[in-house]
Amino acid sequence: MNNLGLRTTVQLLGVADLIPTLQARDSCTVFAPSDDAFNKLPAGIKQQLLSNQLLLREALAFHASPQTYMSTDLKNNQLLETLLIDMMRINIYPSTNTITADGSPVSKPDNKASNGVVHVVDQVLYPFPTGTVDAEINHNDNLSVLNEAVDKAGLGSALDGDGPFTLFAPTNDAFKKLPNGTLPSLLKNVTALTEILTYHVVSGVYYKAGLSDGEELTTLQKGKLVCHVNAKPGPDPQVTVNNAKTVGLPIPAVNGVVQMIDTVLIPPK
Repeated sequence: MNNLGLRTTVQLLGVADLIPTLQARDSCTVFAPSDDAFNKLPAGIKQQLLSNQLLLREALAFHASPQTYMSTDLKNNQLLETLLIDMMRINIYPSTNTITADGSPVSKPDNKASNGVVHVVDQVLYPFPTGTVDAEINHNDNLSVLNEAVDKAGLGSALDGDGPFTLFAPTNDAFKKLPNGTLPSLLKNVTALTEILTYHVVSGVYYKAGLSDGEELTTLQKGKLVCHVNAKPGPDPQVTVNNAKTVGLPIPAVNGVVQMIDTVLIPPK
């Protein structure tokens, strides 16, 4: 795998003692982060992985599936079992001609091995809690105001549904940008609150790598969100949805994904 720019992956597989496990399998698919993907990791996370073999082994096991999947075998919203047992979500985006694994773009697919295939990905994947969209916002301190609003509107059961959904989730700082008195007023008006919250939810799983410039998404509120993607190079473009910028890492959920944004979206009157 060294000729694919995967020296770090090979090195860490050795440190984690996972190479014999992969070689012994009759069938396997590895979504292998490039050297650049590991270089982008914060130094603290790198050190944590290197100093804890069990944590490193679990993290790398999440990048491998016990069956062989060529890119032509993959389907949109397909859930693949990993060697960590946790599920990895595959998405296919025709508008950008992109395949993602838990949101990470596949940059070099279909590198055949003697017992399977290696797909190079541009980001390191993280095993996430296997909760629903509603559960994930409930567990995130940056989304506590949104969580309160969802509870007030009684939308928790909807966000616990089968989906898949994408929730463009305003952070606590996003709610602070609203004019004085707006949030308390909304929390007392369930109809208006529901109208706004459902304007933040779309059907389907949309990671940033799968959004094209000018693409329109239809919300559960039946409105339209317009996505804009800047032209900066790299696998992690800056995306805005209407007037809201996406911030932080996407949060995978068993029924979709939560993408945090820095501004509350207001549907047109």
